[in-house]
Amino acid sequence: MAAVALPIPVVVTRHQCPFCRITRAKRPTMVAHIARCWHNPAVRACKTCVHYEPPQEGPYAEHPGWPEDCSAGELIGDQPTTNCPSWQSLTGATP
Repeated sequence: MAAVALPIPVVVTRHQCPFCRITRAKRPTMVAHIARCWHNPAVRACKTCVHYEPPQEGPYAEHPGWPEDCSAGELIGDQPTTNCPSWQSLTGATP
C-alpha cells in the first residue's frame, strides 16, 4: 500500500491595520504603517478630511472620469497629503 501525503496545518500570525484593514507579517512594519495610514484620522490625511472628494467614474466609457480632489485647494497628486494645514475631521471631532 502506498503512503498518502497529507497537508500539514500551519498557524500564521498577521497584524491588521484598524483603519484600512491591510495586513503585514511583522508587527513593527504594521506599527509604522498605522502611523502614516491615509485612513487614520490622527495622520490628518486626505481620506479622513471633510474637504476630500473621491475619484468619480465618467458618465460613459470614453470619458476618463474625474480624479480625487480637495475642495480646500490642496494638491493631492499621487500620494494623499498627511498633516495637512487645511484638514478638518469628517466627524467634527479632533483626533
